[in-house]
Amino acid sequence: MRKLLVLSVVAAFFGTLVAASLAGGAAARSVAHKTLTLHLVEKQVGFNYIDNPPKGGPNEPPLIGDEFAFTSELQTTSGARAGELNAMCMVSRGGVNATGPCYGLFSLKGGTIAGMALLSQTNTTIIAIVGGTGAYEGVTGSVKSVSRGDNSPYTDDTMHLVYPS
Repeated sequence: MRKLLVLSVVAAFFGTLVAASLAGGAAARSVAHKTLTLHLVEKQVGFNYIDNPPKGGPNEPPLIGDEFAFTSELQTTSGARAGELNAMCMVSRGGVNATGPCYGLFSLKGGTIAGMALLSQTNTTIIAIVGGTGAYEGVTGSVKSVSRGDNSPYTDDTMHLVYPS
């Protein structure tokens, strides 16, 4: 029995050493990822605010459960059509500093890119890229989306894509 216990301890020790050396070797190797940066312009073409009960009205801050959906045309910086964005947000903390999760799909030539963000009250939104389809299969990264102002339908997006290796 004691011999079995010693063998178990020795096996566990060597197993730990092998795992540690494999992890160290993997960490030491640098993996080159293909990256791509896209500069796009959003032009909002549709917006709908869903004022769920209890209804506060259009002049009141949103309440928990209120939602909005929007669609934007995506253009290159020279104005050529690049695709579209369809997104939806739900308010999870209401009031003047309302916040909540947003998700959307960037439909571009060759596939789609899925993104998630936190609704904010600033002109800049950071969107996490959580995946894609087609030419964007497995992509991650982020989008920095900067509004041109409260009364402008335009937003400038810098999309950093990281492809799996």
